[in-house]
Amino acid sequence: MIKTNDKTFVLETDELSYVFHVNKLGLLEHDHFGNKIELVDFDVTPLKIKQSTQRGTSVQYKVEEDDSFSLDYALLEFSFPNKGDFRITPVLLKNKENGYVFEFTYDHYEIKKEITKLKDLPTPHDADDELVIYLVDKVANVEIELHYLVFEKANVIARNIVIRNKSKLDLQVLKALSYQFDVINHNFQLMTFVGAWTNEMHRQVQTLNVGTFVNESRTGNSSNRHNPLMILKEATTNFYYGAAYGFNLIYSGNHLEEVELSPNDNIRVQAGINNFCFDLTLKENESFNTPFAILSYSNKGMNGLLHNMHDFVNNNIIPTNWNKVARPVVINNWEATYFKFKERQLVSLAKTSKKFGAELFVLDDGWFSNRNDDKHGLGDYDVNKKKLPHGLNGLAKKINKIGLKFGLWFEPESVNIDSKLYRAHPEWAITNKGRVPSKGRNQLLLNLGKKEVQDYIIENVTKILKSANIEFVKWDMNRNMSDISFEDDNDGIFYHNYIVGLYRVLDTLTTSFPNVLFEGCASGGNRFDLGMLSYFPQMWASDDTDPLERIYIQSGYYMGYPLSTISCHVANSPSHQLLRQTPVDSRFNVAMFGVLGYELLFKEMSKNERKRIKPLIDFYKDNRETFQYGQFDFVAGEGSQIYKIQVYNKEKDEAIVGAFIGTINSLPKEDQIRVSNLKDDVIYSFDVLNVEHDIRKFGGNINAILPIHLNPNGFLVNTLANIIRLPGEKEHYIISGKSLKVAGVTLNPRWSATGFNENVRVMVDFDSRIYKVAPVDLEKLNAEKNKEMNK
Repeated sequence: MIKTNDKTFVLETDELSYVFHVNKLGLLEHDHFGNKIELVDFDVTPLKIKQSTQRGTSVQYKVEEDDSFSLDYALLEFSFPNKGDFRITPVLLKNKENGYVFEFTYDHYEIKKEITKLKDLPTPHDADDELVIYLVDKVANVEIELHYLVFEKANVIARNIVIRNKSKLDLQVLKALSYQFDVINHNFQLMTFVGAWTNEMHRQVQTLNVGTFVNESRTGNSSNRHNPLMILKEATTNFYYGAAYGFNLIYSGNHLEEVELSPNDNIRVQAGINNFCFDLTLKENESFNTPFAILSYSNKGMNGLLHNMHDFVNNNIIPTNWNKVARPVVINNWEATYFKFKERQLVSLAKTSKKFGAELFVLDDGWFSNRNDDKHGLGDYDVNKKKLPHGLNGLAKKINKIGLKFGLWFEPESVNIDSKLYRAHPEWAITNKGRVPSKGRNQLLLNLGKKEVQDYIIENVTKILKSANIEFVKWDMNRNMSDISFEDDNDGIFYHNYIVGLYRVLDTLTTSFPNVLFEGCASGGNRFDLGMLSYFPQMWASDDTDPLERIYIQSGYYMGYPLSTISCHVANSPSHQLLRQTPVDSRFNVAMFGVLGYELLFKEMSKNERKRIKPLIDFYKDNRETFQYGQFDFVAGEGSQIYKIQVYNKEKDEAIVGAFIGTINSLPKEDQIRVSNLKDDVIYSFDVLNVEHDIRKFGGNINAILPIHLNPNGFLVNTLANIIRLPGEKEHYIISGKSLKVAGVTLNPRWSATGFNENVRVMVDFDSRIYKVAPVDLEKLNAEKNKEMNK
């Protein structure tokens, strides 16, 4: 809802108010963004920053109208350089008459119910209202529009700006971010999400010092180095309590987030397209729109903030035809076969996968041209008949006959030198004239800023998708951008034009094939952002499938992206990335908190490991709606050696808790699990998911109880291990929702080298547990107790 008296503007969601006003100088001052408030007659006097005298060397903006007002000390909704605000500003413009000096003051506003989609960038859908504020520079004859979309249920405000040149002079745009947000510092810390390939989305928290912190990508992608998600939180804020602001950008290319703490202890946050290699010229009546960014707030801790972000992504970013649709359990052949496969191997893997409960078979890289490694064939779409003698259609039919859906990997944005495409159109690759191009993964990028390249991709992907019953696409992109070209007047926004071209391709294909589930992938998390999620309902989070590393990677994503978007696979042990040996249950338990898939050869697993697969997949399917669309929370504080997360069903009367450990030590601490957000007056059962132990886990300890001595690494023990599994601890508690939230459950003690029985939790390095919390039928429970007592 948007309320206004023509000078004060109040944007309201279910829980929040966003307030700003037009001051007497025609500038927009920010007053409040936080929990919902009520203004008296739209009076913001109690809220606004007061300036009563000139401060030292500050520049007086318009001394003849207000000799005390300085831009540098105000909380502003929008600012501009070279008029006394010496902080970072969201735009930098230039023309021949005004140089770099522009000033934008309020002209008028408009409130819309019908939201106009951006023509070349994704727009979040189902906004409740839109406010447009028109600012003008009457001297330069340039207009700026500030757009605000209100998403009431998600408690999110989306913002972008439009720059319009109404002058006969060319307008040079050197910087154009999507928003500016000013707030008084309340001992804030900044959380960003950093990493690299196989090491994405690790949380980084820093206390702000006077100066500017920059979070940015210059790789051509939103990048695995610095995700555009940011959180500004009070230092005392934890997962359950305290204030936090969340920011993200609906864009997939080079981005820039700047956070400045001024000497007078005010904070400015702004974000948008990176101005690295950005130089746009607008002719008369031309305009440029920035991508939308989102802002949210919660005083219910980090969990409260991520609930807002998750709801927004699920309801307002994900394509509507995939909203709340169950994602299938996948088997992908990549780590099972890499490039070396034949049709019969794939069919055999599919048959085994079906028995275990998989629903979708995905054929990864290597199905086309002479593609037997990453040096050949990329850019071509002819099927490799040596590997697939019956073509994709023949394979798809065999997979479908087994009872699985069929999916296919593509990497349409890149090209190998050794390809038919490159030999026919070398000019389509991104290269810089006169220079030998640098390669990534032995390939070049195609210039998606060219319409003919976009059309080539659309035509060939369409042809393949029509050639067989393909119901899933894994869309990969495996290199960062280099050697950008300079060939025409748009070279100043080369990076941006690439992303605009990509969006045209994605929009065309996803519209043409609405029933195909598209998964985004860019070497894992190199392009995991809200822009891609506007077309692809889910994303491959990382090429690292090691469960310990994955729990940290996924936990970074959980801070701003819902579980329905995060594709997670159970893969080999030792891990192909880290060579770490991990239990099969832990690999499943981590992958379960998202969109579950498998990526291994089942026949290479032990017999006992294979026995575990189907029951675990069945458990996931039984609770799939909760895992993909439930409300997610971090559990903090109890049992510092254990990392805990939990997810609730939509009715909030069931929960599933995951507990994960890194390396153990000889003095295990007591572990407690508190489960919040369930109903206080309901009685629940708290049960551990069935635990079994490989006898080899105990090593030479087995000889302490055996009448004869056995080699713990010998033939007999290894043979028995494939036949016998020792039952693990049995933890079953009946507890009220109130007690579960306040006191929690104290778990059985962990192994401490002094004995083993059903009351001991034997946890090795990288182990984990899953607990199911469900309401109890008290009448039935009491009847069973009475029956037992009567015996």
